[in-house]
Amino acid sequence: MSSILEQPHHTPSFGRMGNSLALVTGAGRGIGRAIALRLAEAKIPVVLVARSDEGVTALRNEIVSNGGIAYACPCDVTQIDEVEALVSDIPAEVGQVNILINNAGIAPSAKIEDTTDEMWRETFAVNVDGTFYLMRALLPQMKQSGGHVISIASTAALQGFPYTSAYTASKHALLGLMRALSEEMKSTKVIFSTICPGFARTQILEESILQTMARGKTREESEAIFATMNREGHIIEPEEIAETVLRLISDSTQSGLIYHANGSIIP
Repeated sequence: MSSILEQPHHTPSFGRMGNSLALVTGAGRGIGRAIALRLAEAKIPVVLVARSDEGVTALRNEIVSNGGIAYACPCDVTQIDEVEALVSDIPAEVGQVNILINNAGIAPSAKIEDTTDEMWRETFAVNVDGTFYLMRALLPQMKQSGGHVISIASTAALQGFPYTSAYTASKHALLGLMRALSEEMKSTKVIFSTICPGFARTQILEESILQTMARGKTREESEAIFATMNREGHIIEPEEIAETVLRLISDSTQSGLIYHANGSIIP
């Protein structure tokens, strides 16, 4: 993998954010991939972050082939040294990250008695620790020039669901972290927004659908179960969330708000 500086670069202007550079975690697939594609379509250069080199490299090539600017940066956000190296390796010639999309996440499912220490720790490491490490590394520079931090949480950040104790607890923690930082940095020009979508069409949901089908349901019946649990009445497409992200970056001026997948505010 070439360094960021060896990849084609420039920093075009975008709306009120001025010279923008976005960093998206979990960009190799699902919601993160959709967000990265939408930002690139809007002429925002994107740093693509995921554990796997293959996913972000393929996405970078797709974005570049369509005239966008993207940088593939494999990184395990649960590892402090990798996060710090990632941030320090973004040179001034590429730009300064002023849009951070915290999207990386995992969603294990198990009864509480079957939730292992390893499962609990890994869930918090990906869903909370990685977000904390990135914000701690990037916020000092964002405080100086302004920016927008958007975290993709879940309806599990707002209520409890059975067999998801680790996941639900981690998403509550993520929302709490965003709320705390919004208060801590309310005198700065950094905006904090949290999106709490319901069930979205991702690999995580696909695994849940297959588990339901294994218990005798058809795919149509299985998808209907999850769709009816969403306030929208349908399984959310990643592109819906991506559109909300772009709209928040473009228009939002109030920090600390929580949003549904379609961008409506959660009181």
